[in-house]
Amino acid sequence: MTGDEKPIGVAVLGLGNVGSEVVRIIEDCADDLAARVGAPLVLRGIGVRRVAADRGVPVGLLTDNIEELVSREDVDIVVEVMGPVEPSRKAILSALEHTRLRGRGGAAFPTAAKWRAARDAPGAERYVVANGDEGDPGSYVDRLLLEEDPHAVLAGMLACARAIGARRGFVYIRSEYPQAQRVMHAAIREARDARLLGDQFEVEVVSGAGSYVCGEETALLNSILGLRGEPRVRPPYPAQHGLWGSPTVVQNVETLAIVPWIARTRQGSGTKAVSLSGAVARPTIAEVRLGTPLIRVLEEAGQGPPAGRRWKMALVGGPMGRVVPASRFDIALSFDSLPGMGHAGIVVLDDSVSPRALAEHLFAFAAAESCGSCTPCRVGTSLFGGIRERAVLERLLSTLEMGSLCGFGTGVPRPLRDLLQHFGEQVLE
Repeated sequence: MTGDEKPIGVAVLGLGNVGSEVVRIIEDCADDLAARVGAPLVLRGIGVRRVAADRGVPVGLLTDNIEELVSREDVDIVVEVMGPVEPSRKAILSALEHTRLRGRGGAAFPTAAKWRAARDAPGAERYVVANGDEGDPGSYVDRLLLEEDPHAVLAGMLACARAIGARRGFVYIRSEYPQAQRVMHAAIREARDARLLGDQFEVEVVSGAGSYVCGEETALLNSILGLRGEPRVRPPYPAQHGLWGSPTVVQNVETLAIVPWIARTRQGSGTKAVSLSGAVARPTIAEVRLGTPLIRVLEEAGQGPPAGRRWKMALVGGPMGRVVPASRFDIALSFDSLPGMGHAGIVVLDDSVSPRALAEHLFAFAAAESCGSCTPCRVGTSLFGGIRERAVLERLLSTLEMGSLCGFGTGVPRPLRDLLQHFGEQVLE
């Protein structure tokens, strides 16, 4: 980015009420992106929801009326993007490969490779699953997209279904998002009425059961099947052996919402939606260009620290993400510069929070949310409180990394290693 560039789009979320809506748009998207479609857009590179020019906010944004939130215009956008003939299976996969789209849910795995694997795997049936189990504290991008742009998510699912040959899909939404579930149900009804869903591809909403671990794709599939939400041993991966033993693509909501733009334009968004909370003057969602320095997001989107407070560090990507000290806030937000940044939910912490307190909180969260399926995670996440020697902590972290069954247990050490690297003995005090 050049010095005068700003984040593409910013939306402020009312965080005081779990059921609140986005309350206002601070900046519309950059003019160059808006010009491509002839109208300003919110989170242009992610979703396709149009903005009412006379109000400066998305249509239906300030209402609880689902019929307004899910508008006929949105259905028309799905028709425009995914029309009855084009883009074809080959065109969709080609566009994803051309733009090198990577998953936005955490692993940053190449999307085209996952879809091709599911397409080529043996099986009479194939399935598409939208992962809306957004359980990381401080993350609410998927909620915004599910509530305000449900047809973009459905269009992405339909693109995936065409690409891999699926006839059935599921939108898995955490139980703590009742409004998102209501809006998605309404969006599916509209898509059926418009004959976009039905004979060729059907979608249903599944409510999560409150387990953080169900954000992991194999645990999520177990939950859909009515089983205990525990991860499976991999391989085989869901793309080869998923729901009912059939090839299944599990894709993050944000990733799916990007696909319509790519299918239509063959242009990558080059952006990432980040949710920003904690010690900032303005909790917000911002769509920023990948590679934007973290400090620019905090200062321009978050408007700096609250009065009288000083930044100490930021947790990027949730409790299994990365800890960035304030001295390194110039680091670029990208999958390469900050591996492990996950969905890029950012929680900023001020100097009232000690490294030890954060470490204790992260381990307590992990202990509470562990599914208990494997011993290293079930036992190891409860041991931090009594540790005061670095060598003992290092052995615990290595055991979790090498012995845990899924990415939950192997991810617990990641922010702890950052804390040890940047704050040393303060973690053990």
